[in-house]
Amino acid sequence: MSENYLRLLIESQDKKYSLLNEAEELDEELMRLIREEKPDMEALDANMNAKGRIAQELDQLDDGFEAVYEKVRDELKEHKEQYREEILTLKEQISRITEKTVKIRALEERNKKALDLFFEDQRKKVKAGRSSVKIANAYAVNMRKINKVDSFFLDKKK
Repeated sequence: MSENYLRLLIESQDKKYSLLNEAEELDEELMRLIREEKPDMEALDANMNAKGRIAQELDQLDDGFEAVYEKVRDELKEHKEQYREEILTLKEQISRITEKTVKIRALEERNKKALDLFFEDQRKKVKAGRSSVKIANAYAVNMRKINKVDSFFLDKKK
């Protein structure tokens, strides 16, 4: 029975590693998108949605892993030699996952800074655009005043 649970744990960690690879690819794609002169906002949105989906799946896998591990923890401790191969496989997987997670966190931190700069630049452009419109409107109002000639009366008596 524990062998089935161990197989489930190993498969869960394989799936987690696969999802982490997907997340890493999405982080690299996000960096490419941010660096474009005119980023595709729909692509940015799709990227963020995909990362959200992956985060949910990772949470579900972690919850499932914890639940299954709780069922077999005591037996694994009591029969370490019997499950030696599976335990070593799990340890290797957890080590790879930890390394991948650290790499992804670094990528996400870099992307966060780049996104903050991108959005700050966009805010400045919007503000400059508003300022330009305001100046143009003020100019138009002033020009209407200059061209407005007050009526006057001309007396043609000689």
